[in-house]
Amino acid sequence: MTAVPPDPPLDPPAATEGWDFFAVADLEVAASVGSASDGDLWPSTWADDGHLYAACGDGLGFDLAAPWSDIVVNRIEGTPETGLTGTRLAAGRDVSPVWTDPERFNSKPTGIVAVDGDGDGRDELYLAVQDLRFGPDASAFNEAPAAGIVRSDDYGRTWHAPPRPMFTDHTFTTVMFLDFGRSNAASGRFGPARYVYAYGLDHNWRASYDGCVPDPEHLYLARVPAAAIQDRRAWEFFTGRTGSAWSADIADRVPVLSDRSRRHVGLTVAGPSGATVLSQGGVVYNAPLDRFLYSSWSEYTIELYEAPLPWGRWRHVMSRDFGPYPWVGPAGAVPRHGGYGTTIPSKFISDDGRDLWLQSNWFWRASTFEGRTYHYALRRLRLEPASWVVGARPRAQPPDGTNLATPGMGAHPVATACRSGRLEVLNDGRTDVGEDSWNGTAKLVDHWGYTWARPLRMNELVYVSGPYDANGGWFARPPRVEVRVDGRWIDPGARIGPEYPPDSRATGGREYVFEFATVQADGIRLVGAPGGFDSYSAISELAVFHRGRPSAMHAVASRGGRDL
Repeated sequence: MTAVPPDPPLDPPAATEGWDFFAVADLEVAASVGSASDGDLWPSTWADDGHLYAACGDGLGFDLAAPWSDIVVNRIEGTPETGLTGTRLAAGRDVSPVWTDPERFNSKPTGIVAVDGDGDGRDELYLAVQDLRFGPDASAFNEAPAAGIVRSDDYGRTWHAPPRPMFTDHTFTTVMFLDFGRSNAASGRFGPARYVYAYGLDHNWRASYDGCVPDPEHLYLARVPAAAIQDRRAWEFFTGRTGSAWSADIADRVPVLSDRSRRHVGLTVAGPSGATVLSQGGVVYNAPLDRFLYSSWSEYTIELYEAPLPWGRWRHVMSRDFGPYPWVGPAGAVPRHGGYGTTIPSKFISDDGRDLWLQSNWFWRASTFEGRTYHYALRRLRLEPASWVVGARPRAQPPDGTNLATPGMGAHPVATACRSGRLEVLNDGRTDVGEDSWNGTAKLVDHWGYTWARPLRMNELVYVSGPYDANGGWFARPPRVEVRVDGRWIDPGARIGPEYPPDSRATGGREYVFEFATVQADGIRLVGAPGGFDSYSAISELAVFHRGRPSAMHAVASRGGRDL
């Protein structure tokens, strides 16, 4: 029998130091709002005329009869609730030149901002454009050596470009402007009248799978006066030094976020593996919650970070794993797909900051019967600040014996990975339907659980295992329970009954009860090393209760929990 390694820490250090700001981060498993458009990336900005302006790469934009172009600028009207329409404004070399060799590189949009930099009372649009490698060789899409910023004074119809790139040598060549809301005006204490902020990645817009340049593992921050965005000499870079936090010398910069995590290392099926988690996405200021959000992605996951200030401290909030290809488009019976170019348009953030829309798109098998997602597409994102953040009281406790894991109790299912994306299987009240955590990798740890916006008292978790499968579906040793108390995940010392067999005997709809001393928590999860040849666990139901009766198990658990 192969020895099972000890359980590693469940979260990266960036997520376990301090307290979680958000109690809930819940992202739809597939796009639910589409549009009659064609293309990818779609960085966007909210201008003073009330419209959204977005640029796409490699497509037709919002005119499906127009010629294909490597870059297209569009105006988008409407809302996710009422429907989205758009107009194609400009494309190709009318937007930006290719500053490097046009035979090997073409133009891709990475960021856009609307701001009145010249003081005429009307916004200009500033679009960051990179030269990205293309062609039939292995380095296609794997290298971004140069970037510049083009300007439009007439809301995207005509553009003015500098004669030379502003950033070269693969340094700060994926530029993403901080979205401070309409006309860049929601920046408050950060000086909307003076500065525009931009984040940058070196080398490439995502992991470079052929290794021609290093993968991006660091996110940098710069600022520039709104009146001088196209003047490279006016740019300053964040140094993190007390008294001199900004420097005109790019060599003085330090990362505001570093993350060397990689997803889907050693993928066992066809497709790229080991992608880094810092990629071209977007940073938006959530004004109602006074929080900055960086949405990113790897090849098969969507990632989310948050910070109290533009320069940090950035903390990891969410990783939603969509598994390897093939994905299922929005027209499929059970849609499930990730996407790239992840952005959160400030225009679509709700008044309380808790309901947002994340834009992402994907190219792989985009035209199958499952539905086309190679267009401007949105999915709901729900964020709930932790009760300790907003000073809210715990939720009113229902009667003892009530299942706290139901949708009516505000439970949001969470998992390391979910093969079909059907997290609702955890609390649908059925034990004849199962899910599993297979994602094509030899995972060392799995979790299944819930988060709530407000704490609840709990002392029991009931796990019903999933169906039998010869390749996996069980835990390689008895799993443990973790609960989130005051923003920290702790081990409450749960006792399990009956005894859990760490092999296929645990599968097939068997029920296991975990009891622990009563805690008031806003999260709970079942954690353990997945078993079997393909390293995955399975589940058909997960219930959570508070029982008023004492028990021998409670007495044992009361000896104390373990801070993770």
